[in-house]
Amino acid sequence: MTYTSPCLFIDVVDPLSFLAHLQLRSVEQASGIRVERVPVELRPPPAELIDAGHPFWSQRWERAEALACELRLSLRKPSLVPWSRKAHELLCHARSSGLDQTDQLLDTIFEALLLKGEDIGRVDILVGIGQSVGLELSETKAVLDIDRYEAEVSDVLARARSEGVEVPPVLIRGPKHLRDFHNQETIGTFLAMP
Repeated sequence: MTYTSPCLFIDVVDPLSFLAHLQLRSVEQASGIRVERVPVELRPPPAELIDAGHPFWSQRWERAEALACELRLSLRKPSLVPWSRKAHELLCHARSSGLDQTDQLLDTIFEALLLKGEDIGRVDILVGIGQSVGLELSETKAVLDIDRYEAEVSDVLARARSEGVEVPPVLIRGPKHLRDFHNQETIGTFLAMP
């Protein structure tokens, strides 16, 4: 499947995805272009949970921390990198519920882990985040407890991999890909290309 409109593949546990999301938002505000965010899990189960000191994550954190300083953000490195599937299921639930604050929900999930150090792999944390943007407590908990959107999250990951997306962030516009973190100028140029 090829995505017809621009989209940014992200993982809510990835600091480079968070920073790419923020850069893209600035481009969207300046240009009026809207880009869909597509959450994909970088390390889905049954992959082991790893700590943030793992060489792959350590390298991403070092780079993200340097970039965050330039953006005047202070990232908080978690001790453990949680699975993001439940957070992505929460985003699916919000879209299915017709929640107007889906963009705010994405921001709140990113901020919970990467700015506040909360464990977004925990259902109780995600239920609280959902409530903060207007989702109903018991329905949200039930949806996450029964894995209502697990298949949808897995399907999105399979589609992403079929598009050649292995490590987010990846910005796609038609057949063109912009991989990794890029600044506003590069993103704006990429989106404006014919």
